[in-house]
Amino acid sequence: MTEDSNRTPENGGRLDTKPRSGPRAGAAARASAGRPRTFLNSPSVKLVLIGLLTLMLVVPTTFVWVLVEERADRARDVAQDIARSWGGTQQINGPYLVVPYTETFVVTEDEKEQTKTHRYSAVLFPERLEIAGDVAVEERQKSIYKLPVYSSQLNLSGRFSSPPSSAFDPQNGGLVQIEADKAVLVVGIGDVRALKSEVSVSIGTTGPVAFEPGLAGLMRNRLPDGRHGASGINAAIPERTWRQGFSFDIPLNLNGSTALYFAPAGQTTSLRLASDWPHPGFTGAFLPDSRTIAGTGFEAEWSIPYLARGIPKVIHTSEMPLQDKLLGVKFVDPVNFYQTISRSLKYAVGFISLTFLAVFVLEVRSGWQFHWIQYGLVGLALIIFYVMLLAFAEHVGYGFAYLIAASAATALNAAYVGSSLKSAFSGVVMAVVMASIFGVLFALMREQDYALLIGSVIAFVALAVTMFVTQRLDWSGGEPLAARPAE
Repeated sequence: MTEDSNRTPENGGRLDTKPRSGPRAGAAARASAGRPRTFLNSPSVKLVLIGLLTLMLVVPTTFVWVLVEERADRARDVAQDIARSWGGTQQINGPYLVVPYTETFVVTEDEKEQTKTHRYSAVLFPERLEIAGDVAVEERQKSIYKLPVYSSQLNLSGRFSSPPSSAFDPQNGGLVQIEADKAVLVVGIGDVRALKSEVSVSIGTTGPVAFEPGLAGLMRNRLPDGRHGASGINAAIPERTWRQGFSFDIPLNLNGSTALYFAPAGQTTSLRLASDWPHPGFTGAFLPDSRTIAGTGFEAEWSIPYLARGIPKVIHTSEMPLQDKLLGVKFVDPVNFYQTISRSLKYAVGFISLTFLAVFVLEVRSGWQFHWIQYGLVGLALIIFYVMLLAFAEHVGYGFAYLIAASAATALNAAYVGSSLKSAFSGVVMAVVMASIFGVLFALMREQDYALLIGSVIAFVALAVTMFVTQRLDWSGGEPLAARPAE
C-alpha cells in the first residue's frame, strides 16, 4: 500500500500510519465519500429535520382527508338519490286506534264567563301486537356507488280490547262529546311512496277494509330525518266494532333502504324478522331476545312487555307515540371504506414517523448519506398510498384496494431506499419494515377497540429498537458506527 493511499480529508492530508483493511475500511471509505463533514449531516440535526419534515407532511395529509370527505359526501348524495327512487329508511309505527272527541267547558276571563271547546284525540294501543317480516336485501348501484335496499313482506296482527271507561274523561271538567263515527286505525310509515301494493285490514270476521293515505288529519308523524309530515295510512273503523274490541290483520309489501324500524305499539309486542343479509346491525331502544346470524342471513326475535314499554294503555296526543322507542335493524355495509380511510389518516403522522425512523437507522448503519429531500419523497409516497387506497376502493373494494396500494408503496420505497444506500440488504429490511407497518395499520382499522393498545406497544418497540441500534452512534457528527475502529 502506498503512502498516498492513506491520506484522507479527515486528517488534512496527513499520513495515516495505521492501515485499514476489511469491511470497516469499506465502510470508512463510504462514509468519507458519501458523508462529508457538515453541520446538516450530523445525526442529531438530521433527526430534527426529519421531525420537522414529518410535521410538514401533515398539510398534504389534511388535503387527502378533505378529498376522502368530499368523496364520502358524494356517495351519500348518490345513496339519497337511490333511496328516493326505491324507498328510504322505513319505520312502522302502529297500528293505533284514534277516536276524536271534543270537550266543552266554561272558563272565567276578566270576570266574564266564556264557553270553550277543545278537540282531543284518544289514542288506544293494541292489547297484543305480533309482527312478522321477511326482508330480501340487494345492493343497487348508481355509477360507482352502492346502497343496500330491501323488499319486505310484513304482517301486523293482534287485537284491540274495548276502550276503558276512563279513555274519554274530560280534561277540564267539561262536557265530552265522542265523535264515534270518525274513529280510525292509523299506521305510521316512514316513506309511503315505497308501498308496492294496496293495503287493507281484516277486522275480526268482517271483510277487509281498505286504507286511505295520510293520518286522517288527526296526528303528525315524525319522519326519520326529524321532519314532521302526514306519512302514514288510515282506515275507518265502525263504532260498534271498536267499542266491542276487535282483532286485526294487516299485510304490508314495503320497499326501503339502509334500515327498518318498528315501534312496540302493543301493550305486549312480539317481533320476528328474517333476512338474507349477513351483516345486520341491531339497534334501537330494545335489542333482540334471540338472534341467529349466518353467511346466508339472519333471524331475530324481540318481545317487549307492557311495563317495559313505559306508556299507559290510552294517551291523549296529536302526534304519533313511541317515536323515541323504535327498535329494528340496520343493513350494514360490512366495510364503510370512506370512514375507515378517514380514521386511518389519524395515524398518518405515526405511520410516517415509523417509516422515517427505519430509513434513518438504515442510513446511519450504512455509511451512505440519505438527503432530507429523499426523506420527503419517501413521505410523499406514503401520502399517495392513501389516495390510491381511496381510488381503488371505490372500484374493487377496500380489502383488495389496500393490498394494491400497500404493495405499490412498499415496493417503491424499498427499492428507492436500497438503491440510494447502495445496499440490497437495506432494501429488503425496508420492505419487511413497511410490510409490517401496513399490516399493523390494517389490523388497527379492523380492531378499533384495541387500536390504542396496539399503537402504544408498537411505539414502545420502535423506540427500544432505535435506542439500541444507535447506542454507539456519535450524535455530534463523528464517524458512524460502521466506520469506527474496533476497541
